[in-house]
Amino acid sequence: MATKVRLIAKQDTFLKQSPEQASQLPSNKLQKLPAGTALVLQAYTGPDSTGQYILNLEDIKFDGIGTNWYVFPGHVEIRQGAISTVQTVSDLLSKQSAKDVVTVQTKGRLLKMVFNVETVIKRKPVDASVLNDDSKQVIPAGTELVLSTLKPDANKNVKFSIQDSHVKFNLKDLEFKGFTIDWYVFIKHVGIQPLG
Repeated sequence: MATKVRLIAKQDTFLKQSPEQASQLPSNKLQKLPAGTALVLQAYTGPDSTGQYILNLEDIKFDGIGTNWYVFPGHVEIRQGAISTVQTVSDLLSKQSAKDVVTVQTKGRLLKMVFNVETVIKRKPVDASVLNDDSKQVIPAGTELVLSTLKPDANKNVKFSIQDSHVKFNLKDLEFKGFTIDWYVFIKHVGIQPLG
């Protein structure tokens, strides 16, 4: 198990390109961060003279921006520790008869995608080497992203489509390369679990 430093959002908040209040910044200088999101940090300092952390996120670029970000310490927690793996989508799929969808129990909560290994999310379910940089994003192991899903069924289950050994998903509020919807990731690299 690898040790990582991660930022955990304790509530809905914003990552900001400068230390001003989020309400004073244009949308292209903000990234909404849903409660429950866990991002791997390359480095951080602070709180600084503005009372905020300055973050450098390992490999992650929101909408093409990969510079430092500011965040209010009261909205997040920074933790260092071992990263545990979770049951993968592939494991779940192997227990189900249908192979074109995977069913996940929500337990009445939002769902999160847990990245067991460093991998690439993609705009198409193909080998990442054939995609341009605007169609893929490296995601470090230990990252947890909150998902946007359809309303659960009567049994509190949500279905995710599977295509060419990739699970299709949508992100809640987070935007990589300008997109929150229609991302794919290899089913052996991630798990999907209830948040909290």
